[in-house]
Amino acid sequence: MKSGRGGRRPGAGRKPKGYVPPGKLADLDLRAALASPVPDDIAAVAQGQALSALAALVKQLTHGTSEAAKIGAANAILDRGYGKPTVETGGDLLLPFMAKPESTVDLGSDVRAEARRYATLAIEALSRIASTGASESARVSAAKSLWDRGLGTVAPAKLPDTLRPGDRPMGKKEEMARAASAAATGRYAVPSPPSAVN
Repeated sequence: MKSGRGGRRPGAGRKPKGYVPPGKLADLDLRAALASPVPDDIAAVAQGQALSALAALVKQLTHGTSEAAKIGAANAILDRGYGKPTVETGGDLLLPFMAKPESTVDLGSDVRAEARRYATLAIEALSRIASTGASESARVSAAKSLWDRGLGTVAPAKLPDTLRPGDRPMGKKEEMARAASAAATGRYAVPSPPSAVN
């Protein structure tokens, strides 16, 4: 009776000269890529690949085997279609530096519209992984993505500069102690915005 050990294993043994492992970029002409002139505008070069990149993300989302890769693909599709989630700072106000930056390059409304076509698929994939994913980390990551998309991400709130003693910036412990003290005594007040000049 034969044991289950021994025999030929897939991928085992010496590789022939010039062998490229599967999954590597075998058809990429490295010499031609390195010899080509440096582009002045990388955005224009990358925009030529935008629709094929979206197709690759959708393919990964629908046929991929890795839950982490599916989560990444879903987030990339939603980010391109609707922008990144807003940042909540512990209150109702959003930090002004977290606002969407002005773009000098048109991101392509056709790519955005195409990404939005797959938004429901991306949300459904995140929801399914969050509830029935194989790994705990994938379930947590998918659930967090759904939270971030629906409720916004959370950033730590900072004390206004007017509450800082002197010119020296406060450390985290000092900031927390001052905020706790101010909250306990009710002396924490956000400075009012400057009045408009007529």
